[in-house]
Amino acid sequence: MATHTTSALTTAFIEGADVFAKQVLGWDIRNAGIEVRTNVKAPQALTKLTADGSPRPYRITEDYNGVTWADRILTVYQAKYDMQLDPEDLRNKYLATLPGAPFEQFSVQQGAKQFLDAITRSSLGAGVRNASGTAAADLWDGFLTIIAAEITATNVTPVATGAITSANAVTKVEQLSDACDQVMHQQGFNIYCSYDIVNKYRIHYRSLNGYGFNKSESGGYQLDGVNARLVPQAWMGTSQRLIATLPNNLVFGTDIDGISFHPTPYLNYLKVRQLMAGGCQIKDIDANVFKVNDQA
Repeated sequence: MATHTTSALTTAFIEGADVFAKQVLGWDIRNAGIEVRTNVKAPQALTKLTADGSPRPYRITEDYNGVTWADRILTVYQAKYDMQLDPEDLRNKYLATLPGAPFEQFSVQQGAKQFLDAITRSSLGAGVRNASGTAAADLWDGFLTIIAAEITATNVTPVATGAITSANAVTKVEQLSDACDQVMHQQGFNIYCSYDIVNKYRIHYRSLNGYGFNKSESGGYQLDGVNARLVPQAWMGTSQRLIATLPNNLVFGTDIDGISFHPTPYLNYLKVRQLMAGGCQIKDIDANVFKVNDQA
């Protein structure tokens, strides 16, 4: 039974206290160009239409073409976070005398923030679906897991950048960018990476140019002379993977846009279950809209 743990509190006499919450990652994947689909109650097909054939020189003979349909399936799975808050655990502690005690709302709000933090750190990127698991990494297959599986299945051919260091990061990122199709260069694309990669890129950029690599006026880390930007993502952890793709090609599905709360007063304490369904998918892995490097 989990409730208030107070063993780390001082037992000395105090006069007042400043209560604050642990700092966590924000939930901002929409701003990173990831499509968030809500109301996904059942597996959802992401279906692509391609016209067959190509134009040809005129002749009176009819040469009919058709179309080809293909899909990738977005499946979401339910995730939960349970809390039990018993105010009796605060008895004879200075917390019981503070405004806001017994801190039920504050505790639930912080639980929700850390719920999303755990999903960001452990589920969106390297998560591997395990229905019998006990951790955030078990909720669903993350983007990095999906990419690794597609490379193994030879559906995606990675660009062989080799290891990325602070002495070659600019060169390696540009190698991936140069390998991207004209469609991506015309429309503009994102290169998702870890903060570790951005730090290496910044160091190498400064050594090559004598000045720092900073955000552009548009607020992104724009590549020089390329219609692309580096987009560091916390969900990539320390991964050395580079993911170049069009905005909204990475998809996160959920049933509602956020966490649902289910509080239940029980005897003299509070039980709370927080729920959020989620799942990741990539709409299109064709080489004209999607490129990755060979580092995991």
